Amino acid sequence: QILPPDLSFIDEDNLQLIFKTFANYGLKINLMQNTAISFRICVNNDNSRIPHVIQELENYYKVCMEEELELITIRYYDQVTIDRVLVDKEVLLEQYTETTVQMVVRKKNT
Repeated sequence: QILPPDLSFIDEDNLQLIFKTFANYGLKINLMQNTAISFRICVNNDNSRIPHVIQELENYYKVCMEEELELITIRYYDQVTIDRVLVDKEVLLEQYTETTVQMVVRKKNT
């Protein structure tokens, strides 16, 4: 999650800087969610690139990273399929389109 340090808005200039930083390090964004005050993303776990991206972005933003997450993508989903893949998982972020659902999840503590 990327947040402005002063609770200002994530505007076009901020998005341009964020995307440019990811592109400079060749780190692809798999899922993103933008609100007025935050930008949440899911990327592949690439320990050779992520620390550099975080270090650069922390010059401008508050960056919160959570590991041990999984991105699930279901095309042509139905509720039965969603329920089946979410057993023992907690949903942190989800996006639905007409034909596809994507969810960032973590294992529930049992």
